[in-house]
Amino acid sequence: MAPSANPLRLQVADRFATVLEAITAGDSYFYTPHLVSKFPVEYELAKYGPLYQVFPGEEAGRIEITGRENYDETFYISIIGIVHDTSDLVSKLEKAVRDIRKAIDLDSKSETAGTLGVLTVQVRVDESPIMEYFAEEKNGFGQFDQKFRVQITGDFGDL
Repeated sequence: MAPSANPLRLQVADRFATVLEAITAGDSYFYTPHLVSKFPVEYELAKYGPLYQVFPGEEAGRIEITGRENYDETFYISIIGIVHDTSDLVSKLEKAVRDIRKAIDLDSKSETAGTLGVLTVQVRVDESPIMEYFAEEKNGFGQFDQKFRVQITGDFGDL
């Protein structure tokens, strides 16, 4: 018999991607992403707008037993962003990081079905993102890796 739903970790990763895809430049956000994916993408596509790649990461601790049948799991979601700007790459990177932090934070506080606020126990911005700037062969491209610490709960059929 097939499982009834995707594992909760996958549902969380999918929700991260959905939230990032919904970002629209305007009053609340600096940039509309060109592409959001759960697989590596080519830098060149960042010429058309920021690229955000969503990857579930390593465990952030042991799986803890929290009740008779529930387990808490803490893990990372890594968002690797790629931007392009030939005049002010630092500003573009910082604004893109701010966009994803804001979008994920708002969704993690929502109590609407399917949001991170319902799927997770907690979502927190983890360490400051690692920024990389490329010259010469990748002129005007920059990359960041922003990690989010995610805690979920359920039984092993859900996790």
